[in-house]
Amino acid sequence: MPTYPSTLPAPLADGYALSPVDPVIRTEMETGASRSRRRSKSRNDVLDVAFLFSDAEFLAFRDWYDDDATGLAGGVSWFTISLPVGNGGATVEEAKFKEIWKAGKVSSLWRVTGKLEIR
Repeated sequence: MPTYPSTLPAPLADGYALSPVDPVIRTEMETGASRSRRRSKSRNDVLDVAFLFSDAEFLAFRDWYDDDATGLAGGVSWFTISLPVGNGGATVEEAKFKEIWKAGKVSSLWRVTGKLEIR
């Protein structure tokens, strides 16, 4: 499993947000209260993350993201990354980009944002 490159900066605290995926399925009944059941016991949270990269770091990130052999194969592979997810500091988590990242230029740096699905 690929690992987030240690040469790249960690996600920023600014814009970092954890959204748990609702594991409950609700069925509305014709009369009375709805019925609920748990879809899964697995934890599938979604994280909004942002990174600030220099030009060289942004190039390294793009190369790693697209690399079929040791990277994310265009975003389809799971990878390990150290993230604070409420386990008492940063812990190594398995993550995958939920959708393609976006980048914008901020002064001389690149601000890359995206959504990570963690399991």
